[in-house]
Amino acid sequence: MLSILGSSALIASGGLLAACGGSAAATTASTATSGAAPSAASQASSSAAATSAATSASAATSASATSSSAAPSASASSSTPAVAQGANGILYWQWGNGYVPGFNQLAGDFNKSQNHVVVTHEQPASQPDYWNKIITLQAGGQGPDVFEINNTSYKNWAHNGSLADVTSYASQDKTVSAAMQDTFPAMVDWYTYKGKLMGIPWDFSAGTVMYNLDQFRAASLTPINDLGKSWDWNMMKDYAAKLSQKNGATMTRSGIWINSGTENGWYSFCVANGASFFNQTLDQCTIASEAAIAGVDFVLSMLKDGVAATNDFKSASGKSIPSSGTALTVGLTSMDFEGDWNFTTYEKVPGFTSWDAGIFPYSPTTGKTANTSNLRGLVMNTVTKKKDLAWQWMAYLKSNPVQDQIPKLFGEIPSTKTSAQNNYLDPAKGGPPPGRKFLGPDLDATIQLPASDLLNSTVVGNTHGPIMSKAFALQLNAADALNQVQQAINGLLAAAKH
Repeated sequence: MLSILGSSALIASGGLLAACGGSAAATTASTATSGAAPSAASQASSSAAATSAATSASAATSASATSSSAAPSASASSSTPAVAQGANGILYWQWGNGYVPGFNQLAGDFNKSQNHVVVTHEQPASQPDYWNKIITLQAGGQGPDVFEINNTSYKNWAHNGSLADVTSYASQDKTVSAAMQDTFPAMVDWYTYKGKLMGIPWDFSAGTVMYNLDQFRAASLTPINDLGKSWDWNMMKDYAAKLSQKNGATMTRSGIWINSGTENGWYSFCVANGASFFNQTLDQCTIASEAAIAGVDFVLSMLKDGVAATNDFKSASGKSIPSSGTALTVGLTSMDFEGDWNFTTYEKVPGFTSWDAGIFPYSPTTGKTANTSNLRGLVMNTVTKKKDLAWQWMAYLKSNPVQDQIPKLFGEIPSTKTSAQNNYLDPAKGGPPPGRKFLGPDLDATIQLPASDLLNSTVVGNTHGPIMSKAFALQLNAADALNQVQQAINGLLAAAKH
């Protein structure tokens, strides 16, 4: 998912959807007859309103379209959302127009598979309007029974009492219990809040280094996926130096393109180097550690040395890239550190066939890779009066047959390891590029995007985003930038505690 505040080689267009399934226009898609709104709960979660717009500037991650504020459709903009008629109808919401066909199929299959629950799927708005609609409706005891959430919102919403506890449902459901045992550890850890499951993991994305094979061959460079553990930061910088091109002092092709956001950007270097944005209890920002500073300093060194795309080059490139392409597809960068949601996009770019993708390079200090990802989940609205019915839909989405379909339906990674191994990592099932079979280390190194239960994610993103943008403009060095971020975030945390 693309960061709202991060630069990217992905140029926003209707045809280039990011990991969150974002869109340039909101869509409502029902798989059952619509009727009355859900019953109001005895008490709305007033604390939910305090979360404001709960999408992170860097977690809209995963989606270029998450930064759009498109107008919702007529039915989605009404004060009471439509739901399936009858006592057995439940409403499911998610934010991405790109997700609509997949969830329509899953809702249709679910409705045909049994006769006691009817789910209606809607995409009422893109982010951030999506979150604001849920908050507004929830305050009045209404809203979807089940909705998709991103990891940057989850902890704060759980803290504010906006999500229902599904621990007992999950522990008593043998299918879900088995699936949770098979779920990537980072996702289980994140969706466990104070010993309780306030949601269940759904899927996530991988940050990969996509590269132009023709340009690699012309420079006599070994493909990334043939390098094994030799593929580290130093080799990446060496490759970028050999691949970048200039006309005098002017860059005409960057060796690598790196975002200024936390997802598939500077934060991955910090994590691979052993650093973390927050401490384990999420009540202190620790991003100014020596390990984090060294990671960001390495990124800035590539900008200073003219081997990574500078802000000026990114700006100039944006003017010459067609709406259906990116800097990578038109040859303006040889490598692009970007999300795997581009895989399905690149398949459709005419004439762009000589490309592959490899893992984020290993830190030469720790020997580790990293995947900073938006860990998406499924949550139950705290005000729903249909918890048993809502759980049946959630359990269905967590089942192995549905998890197996995620790579094909959404181009994303299932939360369960077996489904990911058998479907996402297999090019015969997951599709191009062939290098996806080498992405296992990325998946195993997955960690959530920065978030705290004490802060709404928009505030977090709006705090670190501008500071790191200055660093990428070479107006701040790594130590100064990260110390500013840490000081500002800790100030917000201190205020939130009182």
